[in-house]
Amino acid sequence: MTEAVSYILIALAVLLFLHVLWLVLLLWQNKSKQLKQPLDQSHEYLIIYATQSGNAANLAQQTAEKFKHLNISNRVLDIQHVQADDLSQAQNILWFVSTYGEGDAPDAARQFLFKIMSKSLDLSQQKFAILALGDRRYSNFCQFGLNLEAWLKQNNAQELFKTVCVDHLKPQDLVTWKNQLEQEIHSSLVDFTEIASKPWSALTLSERELLNRGSQGNPLYRIALQFPQGFDWQSGDIIEVQCANSDARIQQFMSVYQAEIAQLAPDFDAQSLKIKNLHLLPNRLTDEDVLTWISRFKELDYREYSAASIPSMGYLQLVIRQEIYQGQLGLGSGWLTEHAVLGETIQARVRSNPSFHLAEHIRPIILIGNGSGIAGLMSHLHQCQKLGYINNWLIYGERQQQFDRGFVEQMQAWKQRGTLRELDLVYSRDGHKVRYVSDCLHKKSHQLETWVERGAVIYVCGSLKGMAQDVDNALTDILGEDVVEQLIQEKRYLRDVY
Repeated sequence: MTEAVSYILIALAVLLFLHVLWLVLLLWQNKSKQLKQPLDQSHEYLIIYATQSGNAANLAQQTAEKFKHLNISNRVLDIQHVQADDLSQAQNILWFVSTYGEGDAPDAARQFLFKIMSKSLDLSQQKFAILALGDRRYSNFCQFGLNLEAWLKQNNAQELFKTVCVDHLKPQDLVTWKNQLEQEIHSSLVDFTEIASKPWSALTLSERELLNRGSQGNPLYRIALQFPQGFDWQSGDIIEVQCANSDARIQQFMSVYQAEIAQLAPDFDAQSLKIKNLHLLPNRLTDEDVLTWISRFKELDYREYSAASIPSMGYLQLVIRQEIYQGQLGLGSGWLTEHAVLGETIQARVRSNPSFHLAEHIRPIILIGNGSGIAGLMSHLHQCQKLGYINNWLIYGERQQQFDRGFVEQMQAWKQRGTLRELDLVYSRDGHKVRYVSDCLHKKSHQLETWVERGAVIYVCGSLKGMAQDVDNALTDILGEDVVEQLIQEKRYLRDVY
């Protein structure tokens, strides 16, 4: 090799080294930019929630806050504000959606159903994940979330991971969602079980009154509970009550296993079984001692009831109809209306229900309900009385005037004092032409239109099957579909139905 060739090779090697060095520097600069901004606009997470009681919105907002701290860009939208372009342009969408009633979408999602889910979109560029909230006690568990999943797939969107269905905000279901999402973003997230779980408060059962003796319907009770300091709620909120076993049920269990338990734990406290599910026991394993078996007992579930009073009254009032299934009283209604004794401790907590709160500004309100649905309406009327609101109209339905009088005297007193400007009571079994609250709306359609034009807010509380659907149909017939949808958008048509 000549000296000239050697110089040429050395020069080429130097140039190659400088080129490699330049490439490394360029890659390092790009990596630095990525570290400073992990996700550019094309990787933004769109977080959409569809909520009825506020739980889906709460979980969505908590996720957005955590993403913000992790420098993961995101945008949060209420489903009622979602447009087709939002979906077409988004790369990654996290859905937090509730199912309401018997598989229905939340009221706020009605426009989305009619205007977007009824169409086909090109979502082939999109990836999604769905947290579906529901309650297994109702048919069509998490149905809206599953319908949404099917629609997204039909429009070629791809799953980030499988849809997670959550039963009654159970921690184990939320942990599944949390783990899946952490794998997706490669970061740890807030413990959603802390969001969902709230401490129980000890209330005292002070009064219990049967309201409809002789009625064709199941017994309806007024329940009064004394509450501790710091137990606060507002009209429209929901009270969650921990179901519990009666002393008789506990004694029945102990009569079978007392001797075996005493051998292992002479000081065993039978009251530790108070909220254990003694109705559905797990199979006992071979050679499993009784205490280990008991440790595997699941806890009883809780039940939800609308508050029928406000804190300034000094007690919490509930209105509960006994539920009877296969000859047995329901867990919650049986506990509060029959098994718990006066003076007994009742474990309860408040669930804020912002989608049914009283309007912040003074405006006319129309309250529509039936049966035990009077509870949520009464809490609003108590608040109206306290605030001096007088432009209120109550339409309430029951079975028979003779037996189902419940709170009629209270309603008439509100009418006399001016808290109620209008009061309409309708009875379905008395043979009158106007049998249901929806009939009353049709009869007074002109008055309804006038109140709505004056800015009235409509509150509906009671049974979803029959009453609530009939009211919705009546409002649509009288006001028109566009007006009803506008009322929903303006939060002037609010429902607490079950």
